[in-house]
Amino acid sequence: MKRLQITSIFLFCFFLSQAQLLWKVSGNGLKETTYIFGTHHLIPLSFLDSIPGLYKSFNTCNAVVGEVVINSIDATSKIKQASIIPDHKTIKDFLDSTKYQIVDNELKSTLKIGLNELSRLHPSLILSLYEIELFRRVTKVYDDAQSDSYFQIAANEKGKKVFGLETIDKQIELLFDTKDLQSQADLLYETIQNKDSVRNEMITLNNLYKKGNLDKLFLFSKNTDNKTSISDEKMVELLDKRNEAWITQLPDLMGKNSCFIAVGALHLPGKTGIIEKLRALGYKVKAAY
Repeated sequence: MKRLQITSIFLFCFFLSQAQLLWKVSGNGLKETTYIFGTHHLIPLSFLDSIPGLYKSFNTCNAVVGEVVINSIDATSKIKQASIIPDHKTIKDFLDSTKYQIVDNELKSTLKIGLNELSRLHPSLILSLYEIELFRRVTKVYDDAQSDSYFQIAANEKGKKVFGLETIDKQIELLFDTKDLQSQADLLYETIQNKDSVRNEMITLNNLYKKGNLDKLFLFSKNTDNKTSISDEKMVELLDKRNEAWITQLPDLMGKNSCFIAVGALHLPGKTGIIEKLRALGYKVKAAY
């Protein structure tokens, strides 16, 4: 089962020889140090306390760089609009009566709300809501705060500059693809049908991230026997193309600011990852602490 949404919850890396989430960027004419942190947006904020030097690194920087600027009225409005199935259709248009009942029963059991109330929502959003609640039950963590948004909120409170590497429209394109709503509805059903396997994989993925075993996390995520694996095609869309676009912006941002870059951990590693791309441009990138 090839999946998009699960990767927004469980982030992975490749070709890292050590357990490391926080990286230091210097050299190539930089006057001030930049830091890169690989986030996992459902990990509780308390986990950040266990990462050596994380808050110190954040405090020394005068700018925060994220995938997108999160606290935006325009972004909220666009997300709400994109989350609705277009053309006045509902989830019933994509699930037969048997599948509808199975999904409805599971959502009522897990989310305490059924498909009747969620009928106009994009299948990807319903899936995300379900996976988030499943993740909370697996980890017994119910903290709504997210580490990726936390740093932008803290930056605003401290008067730091905040930059986004892509527009909210790009994120919406990735999260709420309307070209194949049927596949997204099928994925929702398949996830619920395989919830025991998904739950076990969530536990493994969560533990690997928290331990910083990013190379093992990558291999686990690529295992086609897993329900949470993603296709090579999706990896290109989610990682390679976005990294290529981001790396054209980072040198200018780092040259003008001491940046704390907080993006999904899957964007850091591999030959097409941010770390190697920065090194190819002449920067020194090494473990921060």
